Amino acid sequence: MPSVLENIERWEHHKWAQSGDEWSPGRCPEGTAMLWYRTIFPRIHRFVPTGTILEIGPGFGRWTQYLRQLSRKLILVDLSERCIDACRERFADDTNIEYVVNDGASLDMVPDGSVDFIYSFDSLVHAEADAVSAYVDQAARKLKVGGTGFVHHSNLRAFVHPRTGEVRKFVTTRNWRAESMSADVFRQACERAGLACCSQELINWIGRGRYADRHRLPGQCIPLTDCLSVFTRDDRVHAPAKRIANHGFVDEWRQAVWMSEMYGNPSPAESASGVRDAGCGSRSWTRKLRTATAVARRDGLASVFALMYRRAAADAEFMASAIRARVLGEANRWFSLRHIAR
Repeated sequence: MPSVLENIERWEHHKWAQSGDEWSPGRCPEGTAMLWYRTIFPRIHRFVPTGTILEIGPGFGRWTQYLRQLSRKLILVDLSERCIDACRERFADDTNIEYVVNDGASLDMVPDGSVDFIYSFDSLVHAEADAVSAYVDQAARKLKVGGTGFVHHSNLRAFVHPRTGEVRKFVTTRNWRAESMSADVFRQACERAGLACCSQELINWIGRGRYADRHRLPGQCIPLTDCLSVFTRDDRVHAPAKRIANHGFVDEWRQAVWMSEMYGNPSPAESASGVRDAGCGSRSWTRKLRTATAVARRDGLASVFALMYRRAAADAEFMASAIRARVLGEANRWFSLRHIAR
């Protein structure tokens, strides 16, 4: 469970080798742009451009570079002083941006009733329920009447076993999500704060690790560990929140990967050869060979064979699960047909 102190420690010492683009499709600026224009902007376009935007958890300005063009005033709030300093340096020419280092839960430095739109993507997924609820409580005061918010948060609590209190074992890739946070928890926090939760989109998310998406599983096989919630400060909204389980989000991400590789800036080697790897996020065989060679030089051939064994075992386990599911499905269908015939 990532606490506020753990978040500070992690983001203060993260390498930030690509200023946050390492979390985008293809781990490149083109992937960030593709994710913004194909995935994020279509979900928030009716709220922007606007007057004042508050971004929570900007990191090194991955989304700030777009939000600054959609607001007259932009307030950046982050618990990492290093991140705020990086944003201040990156956007030094922008005079409409304010920079705030907070404690991971407070918005006291933002005037009440001054914000038109609150935005947070790929940041508060690491915040537990107490921190997110604190932000929601304050959002009710900071938003103008009619103001809205778009927050990407964890839904991992939905997969916690009620008896053991632990995340169910089939959720193998958790991406450091907060275990106490879910779509229900967020909606309840909005109700307590007097805000209206308008919509909640439950989405799946592939991991950033080397083998997180090794089986190219269809989206419905990947747990909906994340949620995109939209809320507003508007007393006229009384309808219950619209909710949808979007099992296709992971495929949307995969498409962004190959599109960023296909239409982004090619590397010098790719420009010379005229050939690019257009697989959905899969590395080319040349890159895989380079990785295997580096591992062999570092740890010896034994580690390479161990790695190959783990991959083969994982593939075999997946195939066995698929076969069992198929067999059980055919058996259930046979019994159903037999019952109907009787």
